[in-house]
Amino acid sequence: MENTFLNTTVILPVENVIETARFYEEKLGFEIVGIWYVPEYNSEYASVKRDDVVIEFGDGRKEYAGGGMCIIHVDNADAIYEELKSNGIEFVGDLNSREYGNRDFRIRDNNGNMLIISHSLNNQNKLLQHNKVAWGYVRTHS
Repeated sequence: MENTFLNTTVILPVENVIETARFYEEKLGFEIVGIWYVPEYNSEYASVKRDDVVIEFGDGRKEYAGGGMCIIHVDNADAIYEELKSNGIEFVGDLNSREYGNRDFRIRDNNGNMLIISHSLNNQNKLLQHNKVAWGYVRTHS
């Protein structure tokens, strides 16, 4: 058996699980997978999904609500931007091509958590080499 990383799921802190699940469903086009009450923590927890992206959130750490951040990789950030821009969502800046080789835009969910909707540019490797990213080392894809 290999030691391979397979996937990840983000868990965002929220004030109200049900309101957040509705926000992701109505404003962002996610499907609600489930909402659970966790008695041992006296909290609620939910999972939403859109295509292959799963986001989970819970109210067990309400004091951190709004402090989460998540990058959602898509195949076309422009199309998603057009889809979402009339949904009454808080955008943080504009859709733009970044010096690190991604085209993305940022939004805040109803708790203030930041979502970055992003796709890689065709010339990402060249941009990364040219700009010498701050941390000094980038492993590029073959």
